[in-house]
Amino acid sequence: MSGCSKRCKLGFVKFSQTIFKLITGTLSKDKIEDELEMTMVCHRPEGLEQLEAQTNFTKRELQVLYRGFKNECPSGMVNEETFKQIYAQFFPHGDASTYAHYLFHAFDTTQTGSVKFEDFVTALSILLRGTVHEKLRWTFNLYDINKDGYINKEEMMDIVKAIYDMMGKYTYPVLKEDTPRQHVDVFFQKMDKNKDGIVTLDEFLESCQEDDNIMRSLQLFQNVM
Repeated sequence: MSGCSKRCKLGFVKFSQTIFKLITGTLSKDKIEDELEMTMVCHRPEGLEQLEAQTNFTKRELQVLYRGFKNECPSGMVNEETFKQIYAQFFPHGDASTYAHYLFHAFDTTQTGSVKFEDFVTALSILLRGTVHEKLRWTFNLYDINKDGYINKEEMMDIVKAIYDMMGKYTYPVLKEDTPRQHVDVFFQKMDKNKDGIVTLDEFLESCQEDDNIMRSLQLFQNVM
């Protein structure tokens, strides 16, 4: 692994740790001030005012995230291989590679093969602090693997199975091999309102918001994010 790749990997670990602190509320004001001071010494972030207007993060939070993402990797981009390596560290008992692949391509909205800070923080803003509608639209895009504007049963099965694979064999209670298929069959039957074999965005939004069981299941994705 090259020096740049190693630094990028370390930087992304720091970035992931900062995300965790934001989620759990353990990133204290004093810590933000410390991180901010280090950030200003290391570099001057560019375009954060625009990102502040486009996301639900404050400028100080963006500066902390920016440092964690970019300071250790000057290119400011993360490729899929590095993304998978980092994600695997958080799920040591399972295989996170497939889910990380789908997640990476959901972040890579321009399909360039790399995720920039702007891509990641925009998605993170939606998943952590967006409205229910915004979160559901983003999740629909994740499940729409081929980006044709619809979700078919196989696409849903691919995502759900990838999540179960990532969680590993040590889940409790222990899952049966056909559990993902059973869940997908139930969800798809509820979502495919007109029984045409595909789920549209409108069907997805309607089904999720009217069924608490589906909403709770979809929260699994946000938890493993």
